[in-house]
Amino acid sequence: MSQMRVRFAPSPTGYLHAGGARTALFNWLLAKHSGGRFILRIEDTDRKRSTAEFLDAILEDHKWLGLVWDEGPEIGGTLGPYYQSERADTYAPFIQKLLDEGSAYRCFCSPEELDDRRSRTSQNGRDWKYDRKCAALTKEQSAERKAEGRSSVVRFRIPDGKTRFEDMVLGPVEVDHQELDDLVIARSDGTPTYNFVVVVDDSQMRITHVVRGSDHLSNTPKQILIARALGTEPPEFGHLPLVFGPDKQVLSKRRGAVAIGEYRRRGYLPEALVNYMALLGWSCGREQEFFSLDELVAEFDIAKVSRKAAAFDPEKLVWMNAQWIKRLPLPERTARVVPFLAAAGLISNTPDDRQLAELERIVSLIDDRLKTLADIVEHASFFLADNVTFDNIAVDKVLTKSDSVDILNDLCGVLSHAPDFEPATIEDLTRKLAAVWGVGVGKVIQPARVAVTGRTVSPGFFETLSLLGRDKVLARLKFASELAATLTTE
Repeated sequence: MSQMRVRFAPSPTGYLHAGGARTALFNWLLAKHSGGRFILRIEDTDRKRSTAEFLDAILEDHKWLGLVWDEGPEIGGTLGPYYQSERADTYAPFIQKLLDEGSAYRCFCSPEELDDRRSRTSQNGRDWKYDRKCAALTKEQSAERKAEGRSSVVRFRIPDGKTRFEDMVLGPVEVDHQELDDLVIARSDGTPTYNFVVVVDDSQMRITHVVRGSDHLSNTPKQILIARALGTEPPEFGHLPLVFGPDKQVLSKRRGAVAIGEYRRRGYLPEALVNYMALLGWSCGREQEFFSLDELVAEFDIAKVSRKAAAFDPEKLVWMNAQWIKRLPLPERTARVVPFLAAAGLISNTPDDRQLAELERIVSLIDDRLKTLADIVEHASFFLADNVTFDNIAVDKVLTKSDSVDILNDLCGVLSHAPDFEPATIEDLTRKLAAVWGVGVGKVIQPARVAVTGRTVSPGFFETLSLLGRDKVLARLKFASELAATLTTE
């Protein structure tokens, strides 16, 4: 076919993590850059470990990242079903075709027999692979054993020779068939195995290009041989170097890698995560670090994917996320923090226009302090909560000073008579009070900041007081003064 067709085929036996999401992203970018189609296929034949929860999360994660599929679950398509569990009746005729043509054979070796021969081989210092004991059985002999009720698997007969293919990432790859085993393509209960069903599915869905992790490289020559035995043209393959975490282990859902949904709950932007994952092993060739999804589509070239393993750096992701948050227009940034504030009980799920306008002022004042959207709860809570939650260290460090009570009382009196509560007016009155005390303005600001925010660090002090409003500020100054009085007399 002239149109490129690529697929990502996750198994709903766990959540989608960054390594798998990067593979999905590269497939999606390859398809979109070429004007092709991205197919999402669910490999859910492991019924014991596959769950609806994992499936729903995988679909939601793709949507959140912007990797919407052209064919697959919820959308459908002319070449489905797109759930492997719904394709069970598809494979038996192809297994039989290989048996009839001699490209496969029934193996009646019991697990105990195989274990014994494997053990004896390893004792002799040799690597084990199936010794083809059943490969020479005639069709009549196989039929007799089957009639006797003997259990069997179906093995694919690896031919002599070598398999060569041009990997889109790794370049020329050659595998001597002596290194391969006559792999099982159907279990004793008749269910086909991964290496067989993936070939049939790719063929029937007309997949032209397969991009996946290099941990699948050993499967590729087997799948090419099976495809050719079935009389179909195998797709082109590209194997991505694996992604390693800070612990030097391969990122994997089975090794505790952070799930994509968890990044969403922690307040990461999909734009930042997609941007960061794209740079794990790929470069446009220029010193450009920030890419929108549309820019990635325009720039992506699989030939520019590195053959070296990529290192996942959580700190770099946090930095990139902070940069993306700063890039958001203020109204958009405000809208994105609403769910986190609502979850903390600080605002309603559907704030009205007045509340949104106030929240926008808060977000503007916080400015570039947000590394994740979830950070808004820490930075904005004292604005939105009725009462201050004091940091114990701040209290011990500041409010226990002997002059804190008088400073807070004096500032409360000055601000209560302020003609307005604009930042400039508050600043002028605070500086005049500091002059009366004969101290730097910081000596006044320090206890007042703890009083109104509960901490020693906050956004701009005068702007913060103005935004909090006169009533809330005076109430907090008075409360902190009374608290400081109890502390200084102990």
